[in-house]
Amino acid sequence: MFKFKLGRKQPEDNEARRRLQKELFSFSKICDRGFPSHPSAIAYDPQLKLIAIGTHAGEIRIYGQPNFQVSYNLNNPSSIRKIIFLNGIARVLILTSDGYLHLLEINNLNSIHIDHICTSNENSESILKDTQTLCLLRNNLNLLIGLQNGNIYLFNIENFSLNTKPIIPTETIEKIIVENCSGRIIHPGSVQSIVQHPINDDNVLIGYKNTLIVHWDLPSNSHDRTYIYKQEVESVCWYNQGRNFATCHSNGSYALWDAKQQLNIVETEKIPYGPYPCTSMTKINVKIMRNGDPLIIFSGGLPRSSYSNKHTVSCLCENEHNNERTRHVTFDFTTGIIDFFTIDKLSSDGSRDDPQSLVILLNEEIVMVDLLTDSWPSYHLPYLNSIHASPVICTTFACNVNQEFYKKLINYASVQFEENSDQQWPITGGEIKKVINDDSHEKNLLLTGHEDGSVQFWDVTNISMPLICKLKTSDYFQIEQAPNDDIDEETWPPFRKTGIYDPYCDDPRLAIQKLALCTNTDTLIAAGTAGQVLTFQFTAEPTDVNLPMTTVNLLDGCESFVWKGHEEMKTKSTFVSSGFLPTSCVQLYPPAAVSALALCSDIQCYAVGTAHGFALINYQQSRILTAKCTLDPNSLGHASKVPSSFGESTLIRGRSLKKSLRESFRRFRKGRTTKKSTMTPTTPRVDESHPLSATNMHLEQITRVPIERQVEFREFKQNDDPIVSMVRCLYFAKTYLNSLHDRTRSLWAGTNSGHVYVYSIIGFESQTLNRTTITTDQTSSCSLAKEIRLKHKAPVLSIIVLDGLNQSIGQGSNIPPIDSKLLTAEIPIQTTPTHSENVTSHKVLICSEEQFKIFTLPHLKPSGKFKLTATEGTRVRKININQFSSKT
Repeated sequence: MFKFKLGRKQPEDNEARRRLQKELFSFSKICDRGFPSHPSAIAYDPQLKLIAIGTHAGEIRIYGQPNFQVSYNLNNPSSIRKIIFLNGIARVLILTSDGYLHLLEINNLNSIHIDHICTSNENSESILKDTQTLCLLRNNLNLLIGLQNGNIYLFNIENFSLNTKPIIPTETIEKIIVENCSGRIIHPGSVQSIVQHPINDDNVLIGYKNTLIVHWDLPSNSHDRTYIYKQEVESVCWYNQGRNFATCHSNGSYALWDAKQQLNIVETEKIPYGPYPCTSMTKINVKIMRNGDPLIIFSGGLPRSSYSNKHTVSCLCENEHNNERTRHVTFDFTTGIIDFFTIDKLSSDGSRDDPQSLVILLNEEIVMVDLLTDSWPSYHLPYLNSIHASPVICTTFACNVNQEFYKKLINYASVQFEENSDQQWPITGGEIKKVINDDSHEKNLLLTGHEDGSVQFWDVTNISMPLICKLKTSDYFQIEQAPNDDIDEETWPPFRKTGIYDPYCDDPRLAIQKLALCTNTDTLIAAGTAGQVLTFQFTAEPTDVNLPMTTVNLLDGCESFVWKGHEEMKTKSTFVSSGFLPTSCVQLYPPAAVSALALCSDIQCYAVGTAHGFALINYQQSRILTAKCTLDPNSLGHASKVPSSFGESTLIRGRSLKKSLRESFRRFRKGRTTKKSTMTPTTPRVDESHPLSATNMHLEQITRVPIERQVEFREFKQNDDPIVSMVRCLYFAKTYLNSLHDRTRSLWAGTNSGHVYVYSIIGFESQTLNRTTITTDQTSSCSLAKEIRLKHKAPVLSIIVLDGLNQSIGQGSNIPPIDSKLLTAEIPIQTTPTHSENVTSHKVLICSEEQFKIFTLPHLKPSGKFKLTATEGTRVRKININQFSSKT
């Protein structure tokens, strides 16, 4: 490696090269979409109506109305512990785990930057690292910091400095304990919660871990009242204009107190899910609803023996005089709860909080509950969607989609999300200068295929990226589902499954491997892990679906192959109200995972490939046009195993462990003096002291010559060896395949062994339906026209047919679809060329893992080549094409 690096000539750093670098493409991140990774804190500004979310990686995102989003990354990434808005002045205070406070300011509502950072001394840093809770006073000038050792410090925001002496030391609290608590406790413990009085700015309520609650007066720096409970305190809050307060405790109970009463006078004391031992109730919030009833919201507190692993937030509204107004729902989530709060609309006299929405931040998603509707439904999120609610397997991007298709998709979505809230989105902060929601604006869609067999449609036209609709392919297959005992037997607590995040899958065969979409013909192709391929089209009428199965055998000529993987999928009848209707289902045999998919809607066909071969299918007639097996019959039974999703693994190019050990012992027996037949006469000497030297690397490559392709500067890795028969890409193109004067429809297929199959498709007649050119199948046939075998035998990742302007003229896997406006337009053909060489201007670009090569059509003469691996020492993983224009 060092010899290779030192031996290469380094480019000269001159003015011409710097000028050239400016003209090259530069990539920069524009925005982040979806739910942030590993969130850690959340805050809300009720005046500006903005929310801020911090992550463990030191990222802050601020959201307002749909399409308003700003983000910032801290210079020294550290986990964000707390976020507090300075209400109404567009500033955010952030506490990080490394013991620093950061002040951020939103400028011009388009960008965010750090206004000032607290650079405290070592003592201040140790104090901030020990922070347990924060309380920002309403004057936005002082911040109370409660520590784990029981001390409370004052941080001045105006000069951004920390008073190193505690404003409420632990010693003072211990004296209060001796005077008022009759020696029941000795030390107050950590400061769990500090809450300012909602009306009187001079009073705060402090909750200590060891059963102590103190009502503190800030001007006199003395306690007003002291309360003690029999269980450890987890959280406190004010309600009813400060006349009452609530506490929650470690035994799963909560208590409602009268702030005017003396020591240990509790109005209500309750363990909602008792009497058996319960988990800790970590946070409580009490709000007065519009009708005057108190709404108690708390997290945790479930029976420990049965539900200690559940993550819940409970909403309890009780009315002693009217049982019809009593409601109790336990929102059950699949991931841990970080924090929650309510968005209120205070009454004119301030006597009613009138909570509008409940916002719950989880580890993998955010949930908002409508508290105005009696059933307490969830909102349909316009942003912050958890794209990975089920693991994403594949994606497909469709730009400039057909407007009629987009309208159908919206209508289908309105039916699908009927159970969600009808209320307006409550977070409406921020200003958007330009109008984005224009009906004439071109729409872009992102399709994601998931492990649970679902296909989700995302509108990526703007920054919000809302979920438009969701298609579940699991509704059409027979799968074994675990019984849902929660609904049938368990009635208490009143659980309600909430949120969309569900990382578990009933059947791994449902996973969507490949997707293809044509918005002009309303056609969607979805291919799965078990070789199932579904074709969907829109319907506006309710339909009973009894889907027939068409089986395609890809083992023609390789009958000795034995499939040892999973079973095939079996369809079932179901009812479709409206939206996507499955029109055909194809089952490939062996039922291996689909590795390539290409759709050509103008001839109503698609091509699908697996590790065993590929097939061309007319989805309108459910007819098989051709099927090709890519297995090598001579290699069956002489190689090692592959994963079960591909069946019997006899196709890996790497050596098995037994074979490697056998060859190693043979080399030991031959000795150093034995001349190896695979080596050249001028074999370099092995440097045993440096096993990774360039000399030894070269020797290692020579010994592998009989079983591995020759590629310069490529490190051999057993795990990277692919299945040579796997189809990696498929491509449709109408090009000069057989002659210079006639364009023929063709199908191109590339495999892992560097083998390219070219099929000619003939016998289609064109018709115009719905302003789209559709070619009907009359006496169609598909036959093998050409074959290309790359010498380096690297996996073929992409095949692209280019016209005279170097534009892609086909449709295939890994290739973006053609603009809907240009899809039906014929590509101009040169009729009066000036030179005979320009008669055929089509070329085919074949991209493998290691090089890019261009051939002219129809004679397939090499026109150009770039050896990426040989020159750069890297291999291609993904490839795609697009158009870019230079600024100059």
